[in-house]
Amino acid sequence: MSRSFLFYLFLLTALCSSTVFAANASEGKTVETANKDKKKKIFQCFAGEVTKYCTERPKTRKKRPVKVQLSIHLLDILEVNQLERTWTVRAFIYARWKDRRLRFKPVDYGNLSRLSYSGPRAEAQLLRMWTPNLTVINHINRRNSEKNEVAIRRNGTVEYKEVFTVKIRTKFNYQKFPFDQHIATMEIEPFTEIARFVRLVPGVRKSGNSSTLPDTWSVGEFKVKFTTRPGARYELSSDKPGAWLAPDGANDFSLMTISLGLKRDYINFLTTRILILFLLALMLYVSAIGWNSERRSIDWPWEVFLGIIFFSTDAQSMLPTLPYITLYNVLVIEIFGYALCDLLVWVAGARLRIHEDYEMQLTLKRLRIFVVGPLFMIIWWLTIYGYNGSFN
Repeated sequence: MSRSFLFYLFLLTALCSSTVFAANASEGKTVETANKDKKKKIFQCFAGEVTKYCTERPKTRKKRPVKVQLSIHLLDILEVNQLERTWTVRAFIYARWKDRRLRFKPVDYGNLSRLSYSGPRAEAQLLRMWTPNLTVINHINRRNSEKNEVAIRRNGTVEYKEVFTVKIRTKFNYQKFPFDQHIATMEIEPFTEIARFVRLVPGVRKSGNSSTLPDTWSVGEFKVKFTTRPGARYELSSDKPGAWLAPDGANDFSLMTISLGLKRDYINFLTTRILILFLLALMLYVSAIGWNSERRSIDWPWEVFLGIIFFSTDAQSMLPTLPYITLYNVLVIEIFGYALCDLLVWVAGARLRIHEDYEMQLTLKRLRIFVVGPLFMIIWWLTIYGYNGSFN
């Protein structure tokens, strides 16, 4: 009886041991398979076909937004188009964020702790990973990328650099033309993400401007501002119309606004446009001083008046059609007002010539010389000085 009991006990122990061994072997195989799958997923983020695992937004702790450090540097201003109200710039952008899925072991990549991609290789790598899809929102056409580079560090930190050219729509106010100044802006957003998931913050590299402007303009202050604004694009994809107008701003887009002051070099315009108009007005004044052989006022200079019309419309052609009056329009109106007053006084004197009222003719001539002409010059230059003073 005791031998049978021992035999059964030995058999039961053997069965339990084999079961535990099989279970441990199965668990080890499962862990090994999981590690292989995980490693396979990581390698898919660097090579092969595009996978959803790598291109979805990175998961963060406590569902915090992905922080994207962003800075921009203006390299050159290629054009300021006044008629189209646009400016074309060449710029350098730097962005940095962290994606834990891109962590790797240097031993797997030739002991490299930093993987760099440029040109077509950078474009291919960007397709295989998540990016904030930084977009110049107020552009006319999509930006033309001249050169880009992607670097991925061993801890999953991504650094993106790009040199690009873009034509941007901006607001120009010509009310003080030709003493006008403008704030040209560039607005950058993570186009496919909202602020709840992506937050733009100042980059580790300082933003700035080193551009050389055309002769017509001089550069002013360069500013960078990070804000949010309601995103209409979210509303279009929402089941609840107007969801993007939530009072708490949860659906607002994160926005980076770059602004650069542009100040017109008005000295060139004064010498080539306004000075010519002033000289033509001065010719009207000189004609009022002149006398003919009979000691009477000479004929009114119609050719000078035609010259004023020609030059005034030529200068205005550099601007678009505006719904308001500019300073230049005011100056031209003052010239035409002076010419009209001078013409009326001359016509009155010419009519008095028929009645041979020489004393009254002399009075009207003095009115043209000592009142109408000087009054115009004073008002004209005070207008320029007033606008110029407020401009500076």
